[in-house]
This record gives sequence, C-alpha cells and structure tokens, in this order.
Amino acid sequence: LDVSRTLEVNPLRKAFRVVLPAAAPTILAGMRISMGIAWLVIVAAEMLVGGTGIGYFVWNEWNNLSITNVLFAILMIGVVGMALDSIFGVLSKRVAYQE
Repeated sequence: LDVSRTLEVNPLRKAFRVVLPAAAPTILAGMRISMGIAWLVIVAAEMLVGGTGIGYFVWNEWNNLSITNVLFAILMIGVVGMALDSIFGVLSKRVAYQE
C-alpha cells in the first residue's frame, strides 16, 4: 500500500492490483471453510424440513429401512463435499504467493 501511495495509483487500480491479490488467499480460505459448513447445514436442514433434496432422501430411506440407499446417499454427500473442497483447494493454490 505504501508503494501504491508513493506512485499515486488511483483507488480502483489499487483495489484490483494491490488489495484484492493480497486478500485473495484469505478470502478463499474462508470460502473453503464456509462451503464445508454450508454443505453440512444444507443436508441437515433438508433432513429436518423435508420435501426435496439429498438430506430428505437420506431421512426418508432411513425411515423405510433401506440401508443400501442411505449408504449410497451418504457416499454421494461425501463425494460432493470432497469435490467442493478440492475445487477451493486448487483455487487457493492458484492465488497463493510463490516464494
């Protein structure tokens, strides 16, 4: 920020060339953590509220004693969670500083 102030960079350029690249690793780390929590909460809310969704499917199949479908749905929940985490992991590596 001191260098951009010394070079009299306009605020918009400073935001996109200095502040955002410096904050991007922290922003993506927060998004990665919050995505995992959001995925957990969505599935739990679907179990409680019902109607549609994978959480409702798990709860409905559990009540119908269809363990095979329950295990498959839990596996799919895990696969989607891992995929989302991997996507944010790759994005985090792309914006991280190279030493």
